[in-house]
Amino acid sequence: MLPVAQELNVGVIAMKVPAYGRLLKPGVLSSITQAFGFSLSQPGVHSSIIAADSPEQLRENVAAAAAFQPLTAAEQGAIAARVQNHWEDNSFYRAWT
Repeated sequence: MLPVAQELNVGVIAMKVPAYGRLLKPGVLSSITQAFGFSLSQPGVHSSIIAADSPEQLRENVAAAAAFQPLTAAEQGAIAARVQNHWEDNSFYRAWT
């Protein structure tokens, strides 16, 4: 969808970046910085919305946003590889079938 949005000059907001915390489980991603960095490093993503369940999470989210630097292709690939085998465990969307 990102290429289509870019072609139509439509901005994209990344939402639910850590999948309600499911991507931050042990063995998947190690921090919100990885999830936030990956989403904002995608061409065509302009902003991100990240919820917080506690003041500590809010501080972590603000720190991750303040420190954001676009990830290299290698860094993005490493994150994609870490989550690719966990997508079913971390999916929170309703099954339509």
